[in-house]
Amino acid sequence: MSRRRASPFQTIDLATLDGVSGGRIIPQKGMDPTMIQGIQELAKAVAAITQSMDAQKQQSSAQMMQMMQQMMAKRGGG
Repeated sequence: MSRRRASPFQTIDLATLDGVSGGRIIPQKGMDPTMIQGIQELAKAVAAITQSMDAQKQQSSAQMMQMMQQMMAKRGGG
């Protein structure tokens, strides 16, 4: 009885084959413009959120400092 050996070749899915021409893979000439635009918009959103968070943090720190000064003034004056 002889055993069948597994084929050394794998099936290539159709999505991969779409980029094949003449037996060679067609190189991409850079990123998709839609992808670049999406990344730019994401970067703008992250920058806006960061600025907002920084402003809130500064405001919170200022309020905390004001509250501490008021407590110190009450202790010193009492």
